[in-house]
Amino acid sequence: MTGTVLVVGGGPAGLRAAVDLADFGARVLLVEKRDQLGGAPVRWKYRSLAPDFTPTEEVMGPLIGFCESSPMVEVHKGSVVEGCEGSVGDFTVKVRNEADGTTTEHRVSSVIVATGFEHFDASVDPRYAYGRAPNVIGINELEAMLKEGRVVGHDGRPPKRVAFIFCVGSRDRSTNPWCCTVCCGVSIKQAIEMKQTLGDVQVYMIYMDIRTVGLWEKLYWDSMEKYGINYIRGRVGEVYYTGEKLLVKGEDTLVRGPFEVLFDMVVLAVGIEPGPGTKQAAGVLGLKLNEYGFIAPRQPNVHVDSGRDGIFLAGTCIAPMSIEETLSEGSAAAMQAAKVLKKTVAV
Repeated sequence: MTGTVLVVGGGPAGLRAAVDLADFGARVLLVEKRDQLGGAPVRWKYRSLAPDFTPTEEVMGPLIGFCESSPMVEVHKGSVVEGCEGSVGDFTVKVRNEADGTTTEHRVSSVIVATGFEHFDASVDPRYAYGRAPNVIGINELEAMLKEGRVVGHDGRPPKRVAFIFCVGSRDRSTNPWCCTVCCGVSIKQAIEMKQTLGDVQVYMIYMDIRTVGLWEKLYWDSMEKYGINYIRGRVGEVYYTGEKLLVKGEDTLVRGPFEVLFDMVVLAVGIEPGPGTKQAAGVLGLKLNEYGFIAPRQPNVHVDSGRDGIFLAGTCIAPMSIEETLSEGSAAAMQAAKVLKKTVAV
């Protein structure tokens, strides 16, 4: 098979799509706005992936290595798609290098959009003191500590008591009303890894509801039965720095009473939201955004179909999802793009 497919985004979904297309015999034009491939798992130095603690390198390494070495994949890092004309089977796209401003033009038969997500910026919600109080961090920042095998506070000492606060920037109409779907499981995975790293640390999970779907449920039971992790069903009203400790104030919604507990570190389960790259790509490609800023597929239950013939969607540009789902959708989008090639390009 000959022909070229444009893949916008070099995270898990985009990489999976690019590898599958190259295996089919298609050429791939892979455009990534950052200077490295791998998306959030690489950018935030994820130690391992939920639910089975697979090292991130085992999943992402082969995909990145293939795309950076295969003659079938032309990689443009630090670049964005700034123009798109034509129709299914014959699009003309313009790719701009952000560093030097140069623009190249390419003809492609179809397009896969896999622009990924951003973690919620907790500094916009004053309740959590993120960015103001020491030792208040996001789950994305904790991943890098876990990967280094060194979880410490601002004073260089390991914490003795840690609180995870769930649903920060999720299921909250004052910030984002949707569920990010994965932060419960990721937080529990990290709590287990923290226990494995620090040993005698006390870990408390302050949650609205536990949403560990499917096989992820094992994380929840293991965390309590094997690692002694504590759960408090409640809502946090304020995180206050006393000068030495972090005072977490809130309401226990099971016993219906207030609580105030001192911690050495607070980890915020910051949710998933669409990044600026998703909005930019949608504008250039003529795609619709839903009320939350994710790209809206033609049919809600058929994610791959963008609503514009020849342009397909994959991963968290559509909605929050796990990495398993993201990789599967990358493969699904590749299959649809391959079908376009078969119809429009001589084999």
